[in-house]
Amino acid sequence: MSTVVALATRAGAFRVRFVATLTVLYVLVVLLVTLWPTTVDQGLDPYIERLLQKLWSKGVPAFVDYGFIEFSANVVFFVPFGFLLGLLFPYRFWWLAIAGGALLSVAVETAQGLFLPGRVSSAQDVVANTTGAVIGCLVAVAVRMLILHRDVLVIRDVAEGRRASNGLPVHK
Repeated sequence: MSTVVALATRAGAFRVRFVATLTVLYVLVVLLVTLWPTTVDQGLDPYIERLLQKLWSKGVPAFVDYGFIEFSANVVFFVPFGFLLGLLFPYRFWWLAIAGGALLSVAVETAQGLFLPGRVSSAQDVVANTTGAVIGCLVAVAVRMLILHRDVLVIRDVAEGRRASNGLPVHK
């Protein structure tokens, strides 16, 4: 059984390094997008307006306007951040992923307000970004619960002889 533990430990360490690397890369993307001197949608106003007109003509409710799209995009933008942190932190500290999302968002909005005159700092963006981090974190917690459940079942099967110590089914 010690071979299984050693393999599991190595695999777990690899997963932590992999998720940590993805998290760092994603934070760099977030910082690049949010701290760029201009907004990512600069110059797209006529196209966005045409898209909205087309959507409204197809029956999409009027509340789906530029503000709704911007808020939704901010939520979606922080879902991966919450998910990655939710995987990275130890299970009992999953809530730190939400705090991390809120802190990153507050830092970005503060930097935009203080140092980037072409950007608009907004408390609504902090709410949207934190909401995205919450969604991502909750998905990560659910995934971790499913994996834990699967692992418990595999360990039980190994202990009861239905699986070999490497976790593969025993063929008789």
